[in-house]
Amino acid sequence: MQAFLDVMSLALCQEKCRACREDLKIDLVGFLSSPKHWKQVNRSTLCNSCFFKLELEPSSLRIVNNQGMAPLIVASRLPYAGPLKKIIYHLKYDDDRLVVEDLSLFLSQALQDLGKMVRVNDCILVPVPLHWKRKIKRGFNQAELLANRVAYRHDIRIDTRLLARTRPTATQHQLGKEDRKLNVEGAFQAQRKYAEGAHVILVDDLLTSGATLSSCASTLTDNGALSVSAITLAYAQVSKGGKTEKVRNLETTSIEKLD
Repeated sequence: MQAFLDVMSLALCQEKCRACREDLKIDLVGFLSSPKHWKQVNRSTLCNSCFFKLELEPSSLRIVNNQGMAPLIVASRLPYAGPLKKIIYHLKYDDDRLVVEDLSLFLSQALQDLGKMVRVNDCILVPVPLHWKRKIKRGFNQAELLANRVAYRHDIRIDTRLLARTRPTATQHQLGKEDRKLNVEGAFQAQRKYAEGAHVILVDDLLTSGATLSSCASTLTDNGALSVSAITLAYAQVSKGGKTEKVRNLETTSIEKLD
């Protein structure tokens, strides 16, 4: 049903590729003849050229280890740069939820990368929660939207009851190293009755220093979770000495990429 609504929206309102702004061509005949196959080979908000360019971007599989917080393995699919920054911004702040389907394809690839290290089918997907005030203002949690698509595609359980954000926090990528840790310290609370005995995969849109994920992992393990790892759509880059460097040069202890 959602696929039908998406394609009808595209047919009635000419959509543009969110990366290059070219008009998207919609094959209505192909959709009507085989909706499931159409969804597998077509994108709603990215043209084929831009999608395949993103496919060529390097993924990342690393250990995030912030001092005083629980370490965890994090798989991230795309560098947070170029058109992707605008796409995520428009999702979060302009309510462009149509991009979620396409972005979730890349998040699914991050889950597959994590599967090299973790038995993902035994895990529960837990989206990093927003504070309730921010969720009401925005109308949705982008991490939850992405996690729902990935859970459906891979037939993995998702549960939003394990974790809550108990106080509002500032946006992490605007803060310095120490401020990021302080910003999320004590900001999350896990529910023991749901977390105890669980193998958890946290889901978020962006990895910066890893402080948010580490804070979530700490409260989950303190409340009985057996293991915590994470997947994110994107990983941050920072400029240093005129060159762009990957997130491994932030306050994380990293392992080399496996691919």
